[in-house]
Amino acid sequence: MKHKKERVKEEESASTKMRFKKERLELSDFAPQQNTIRTSEDIEKAYNDAVKKHPFHDNADHTIDFYGGSVFRDANGAVCGVLLPGALPAFAASMAADVLRHAAVRTSLRSNMFGGLAPLSGIAGYFDYRGSPVELKCRKTSFTHEHVQSWPNVFPMVDYVSAIYKAVFPAQWAAQDAAVPDVVRIHNSPFSTLTINQKFRTASHTDAGDFDMGYGVLTVLEGKFEGLYLAFDDFGVCFRMQPRDVLIFNTHFFHSNTEPELAHPKDDWDRLTCVFYYRAALGEPACVAEYMRRLARAKELADSPSPLVDAILQKDNGNNFNKPAPTFPVPLTPFGGAASLCALHGCATKLLRLHQLLLENPTLEVSLFGESLLTEDGLPPRGKEQLMPIHLPVVVKVPSTGGFSEIEGVLKAAEEKQYFFEEKWLASEVGPDLISIWSQSRAHWLALVKKDWSRLCQKDPARKKFTWNNSSAMNAAFFNLCEVAKQVMFALLRKETPSAAEEHSFWVLFAAHLNHACVSENGMPREAIGMHKLNVKLKDFYFGGTRYLRNMPPEEQERRLEKTKRIEEARRRGDAAREMHTNDWLENDAFDYQQEERRVDFEKNGWLTPEAQVKNLGLTPCGGAMAAADSTEPIHVLVVLPRPAASTRGATPDATVVMSDESTRILKNPAAQRMLAGAYRNGILPSPLYFGGVKITVVFDGDDIGGAAVDFVILQHVLSTIADDEAASARVQYWVSLASHAVFVLETDVRDRRHFVLWEEVREVYEGVADACFRVLHASAYSTELTCLRTTPSLIALIGRKKIGYRYKFSGSPLNTIALLVMG
Repeated sequence: MKHKKERVKEEESASTKMRFKKERLELSDFAPQQNTIRTSEDIEKAYNDAVKKHPFHDNADHTIDFYGGSVFRDANGAVCGVLLPGALPAFAASMAADVLRHAAVRTSLRSNMFGGLAPLSGIAGYFDYRGSPVELKCRKTSFTHEHVQSWPNVFPMVDYVSAIYKAVFPAQWAAQDAAVPDVVRIHNSPFSTLTINQKFRTASHTDAGDFDMGYGVLTVLEGKFEGLYLAFDDFGVCFRMQPRDVLIFNTHFFHSNTEPELAHPKDDWDRLTCVFYYRAALGEPACVAEYMRRLARAKELADSPSPLVDAILQKDNGNNFNKPAPTFPVPLTPFGGAASLCALHGCATKLLRLHQLLLENPTLEVSLFGESLLTEDGLPPRGKEQLMPIHLPVVVKVPSTGGFSEIEGVLKAAEEKQYFFEEKWLASEVGPDLISIWSQSRAHWLALVKKDWSRLCQKDPARKKFTWNNSSAMNAAFFNLCEVAKQVMFALLRKETPSAAEEHSFWVLFAAHLNHACVSENGMPREAIGMHKLNVKLKDFYFGGTRYLRNMPPEEQERRLEKTKRIEEARRRGDAAREMHTNDWLENDAFDYQQEERRVDFEKNGWLTPEAQVKNLGLTPCGGAMAAADSTEPIHVLVVLPRPAASTRGATPDATVVMSDESTRILKNPAAQRMLAGAYRNGILPSPLYFGGVKITVVFDGDDIGGAAVDFVILQHVLSTIADDEAASARVQYWVSLASHAVFVLETDVRDRRHFVLWEEVREVYEGVADACFRVLHASAYSTELTCLRTTPSLIALIGRKKIGYRYKFSGSPLNTIALLVMG
């Protein structure tokens, strides 16, 4: 299928989301990232250049998705990552998010990890600024410097994360704690720096500069999203992370985020994450010398307040090579993956024995699971032309006639961020004089709108639309408000010549704010004025302000010009004060390091202490790798097959397969052809198999197994014979009750593994034939009375997500088989 450049749709620039950076509100998030328009060719080139070094990896590129608490190790037994779902208390995540979401701003410095586009990212705490044009190095980040008052609200989160890290990896925590210079540690933790990412799907990378002898920690603070798993690209595993989840991991392994799982590619999502680490350069001699220099200078100048430390010590910082860690991938099997789950720690030695047995006897894969873990000639991989690019190519076209674009995405984004025009948000960006004029002009216009609306409603109480009188005092007040807003725009942008994209972004947010104010403050229906009408009036202002001024009496013209002059002067006074504030960080040479002696009183606030939280989570030190159970230890695996149909032919697919590229892909691959010509997997029951202490028994679903003790149960496509979800759920629970440890539920996943990155038309064709095609294959593999196929989400829903430890994907499986690990 061809996807030519005709795909590229011209869209007007989206509205902006204003973010704090150095106490600034920036018009950046949805505005073009360059002063010139980026064509699809520009974006494609930037993407291709970026992914040469930092490729993206989708969920389908990985074999195991961990859902529950887990400890994943490499082939040498070294821990790669520890997932702890829900480990961060909600209040701590919320408090920190309120502070740190303003740190994530557009930055081209990390565009190589975002397919060539500037992501929303930022740093807090302390940084060395090596290779940066910033003259003064080894210091507080500008964000931390400018948010001194709110910075302590991050401390509860830092304390919890530090305690969790210490409980799981006490030796690494201690090494990191001993190395980090005291003056750059964040609230008595072993972390010097936080990286904050918002709505940022990272490409494959390592975190160069992190302390080699320790771990980094990732937590999701807030967001509404699915997908975006944290993936270890060289190991084939990824971790599902939602708000409050914590992942302790080796940041020197290549890692990335999988795709966002959206119903439609243009649906919105949001995700705020925080990475905690020790920036090793802060403990190197060059930085230590800088701390000493600043301390000596502070003592010489008798700074007030005086430094809290008397001397700076050069600690043992270890050897930090700033290189990717060597990788020793482990072969992935359903049993090996299950051994990583914290909930199955008690039977991990048995699972590792089964994992070992599979590696020694690959033919056992078919006996246990009905097929191999890897089918080389099964479902073929998707062609690149069938997959959407990470960033949909867009030509940004800004209206040249004033006003703003009214496409749905623009308006929705603006409405979500209209609150940035509230006085409390503008206060740190705009001088007090201009703020005062803005507030008065806004209140005056809203009062006149309310007066006109009341008059209109007296005539027609049921009316929904506002009639805008172009000769009214309200219209004149609107033009005055626009004049004030223009100066606010100049103040926000720090310049008087904004680009067309910046102007567009500002005015759509301005209109969204006024429309919201008419609803929330004047009690008017949402559609009374509406964005379209405000857009028309903004175009009048853009073109008509000068014309209307010429038609006014000379004294009115003079009064208007004088008022405009006063507004400009008010803005410039604010600019001057702000410039001093910004330069304060750039030129700050004071000893303003670790002065975070504020104690968090957890008990007084009714919060669990970090130590109590660790105890509640049941965290213990992550010891060495466990060995597989002895070959003589009894382990009983029960394989459950669907009960065969009474008829020798079994179920006949009730749908006609429409031949297409997609049905050919599913039915005509060599593995599918062998399945269509082969025998039923549930035709006859094989005899039990024995491998030392391991016993493998095969039964039909519904057979009485008596009082046999069973360690693990494998349900081989059993749920596909049960149409009712409640009955299917009950069947899973029945087998869970009989298994001593866990149940592996194997089923066909009707959803394509590239579902969320397929072009819409490819997805539609696939979904039109997938169920019918897999029914045909299922009917050839299993003789059953009924075939009811499901998707991963529907299987998770009927089983219950909290009971599922992971999802295992059989690579190339002609039935698109997955295994869900269900714990009792």
